Amino acid sequence: MDNSQKKWGSATLPESSIVFTGLLLTIFGIIFRDSIGITSLLTALGIGLFIGGSVYIAVEGPELVRLTLAFVSLVAFQLVFFGGVVRWIGGIMIGTVIVSTSYSRLSK
Repeated sequence: MDNSQKKWGSATLPESSIVFTGLLLTIFGIIFRDSIGITSLLTALGIGLFIGGSVYIAVEGPELVRLTLAFVSLVAFQLVFFGGVVRWIGGIMIGTVIVSTSYSRLSK
């Protein structure tokens, strides 16, 4: 068998380049404004890539746990911008991500 074949589940970009891309999109969306709202979408996409990639890099452990915490952080970040109980749910979810990330880093 040839071991040089790529696995189906392997990432094509390293995580740091995803975070860097998110940072660039966020900066581009903040600096340039348009009347259509495309830069607002680019800013939101950049923030999402930045947060998800940062959480993915910060977590030590299996890939499923890393992806789950990255997804939860994205959802929680959006919920914080709503009001009332939804904001508290988002805050609790962000707290859970922080505690889980800290636990995974300290348990190794």
